[in-house]
Amino acid sequence: MSNDNGLVDEFAKLQEIKKQIDEKINKIRQDIINLAQEKQTDVLFGADKKCSIKEYEKIIYPKDKENFVNLIKNKGLYDRFSSLNYFKLAPAVRKKELDVEILSLIKKEKDFRLSLKDK
Repeated sequence: MSNDNGLVDEFAKLQEIKKQIDEKINKIRQDIINLAQEKQTDVLFGADKKCSIKEYEKIIYPKDKENFVNLIKNKGLYDRFSSLNYFKLAPAVRKKELDVEILSLIKKEKDFRLSLKDK
């Protein structure tokens, strides 16, 4: 492979730039929200674009998930609101710990995950 250091360094540099851009986007986003609230409007206009600002109710679940889930189970609502956990299912698929009929419905393909650490 060509210059490993060069590729890794470039990747790290771009990750840092992305982090800085994300921070700037979040700041500008908050500035837009503040300006819209000051102007009591839900639309702001740029030179070429317009930005709609819609307030909504964000749902924040309790940190104590165990108690929350138990309460949902006790109220008979668990089957209605639970879903399959693919993150936990994946290792069982890789280890072929499931019934062959289930495994036959699942496809696998190669992919890559990159992570950076300081030296």
